[in-house]
Amino acid sequence: LVEAVLRHLPLPPPGRRRPRVLCPGSGLGRLPFELARLGYAAQGNEFSYHMILGSHLIYNRTDEVGSHVIFPFVLSSVNRAGRFDNLRPVRIPDVVPCHTLTGESEFSMAAGEFVAVYERQVQEWDAVATAFFLDTAKNIFSYIRTIATIIRPGGLWTNLGPLLYHFADVENEVSVELSWEEVRPSICKYFDIVEEERRTSNYTMNSGSLMKTVFRCIHFSAVRNAEPVSGKSAPVY
Repeated sequence: LVEAVLRHLPLPPPGRRRPRVLCPGSGLGRLPFELARLGYAAQGNEFSYHMILGSHLIYNRTDEVGSHVIFPFVLSSVNRAGRFDNLRPVRIPDVVPCHTLTGESEFSMAAGEFVAVYERQVQEWDAVATAFFLDTAKNIFSYIRTIATIIRPGGLWTNLGPLLYHFADVENEVSVELSWEEVRPSICKYFDIVEEERRTSNYTMNSGSLMKTVFRCIHFSAVRNAEPVSGKSAPVY
């Protein structure tokens, strides 16, 4: 995603306005951080309170590499090669944001549900970068329309992720579960896809485990056309 942004939305010469890039569903905020330290004006958006707490720890309460020790596999008693594999500690972070970002860096995080936070920010963003985000929607069309609304004409949307649909098996929740063949035309209504491919991606992987989860992700980069956004979905937050 970072390479796609650099390729399709190059940084301007020093002194000119930095391109604004939004990263919805950014989790702990690594993607917007990487974009901000390259020179973009990047903002992460996250709905999960647990992720927000984690990002707050890294960005506002950490000043040394490896200063925190976590045990992410301690509750995983299956698929162990070694007796104590689930007790393996991991030191975080691998980089300290407060030392890496400068006073001139433009980086921020916004908490809240994506559509509710951004639906009124019409054409305010130069790019949107989504990683494992599209399928967090209860209604994917509301995400597509919101992204089309907030990106200026000629702006970029780059995406990487599967279509797992997080609410598919949750009782009493709305979940619209469409194939990529069905989703793609809705994207093409507002965007011209300039790159599209499948990328293999590991997910929350324990390198020492006897099992790993691998997704065959949809990666695309698309440029916003001039088609006005139409239609409306009932809120399903």
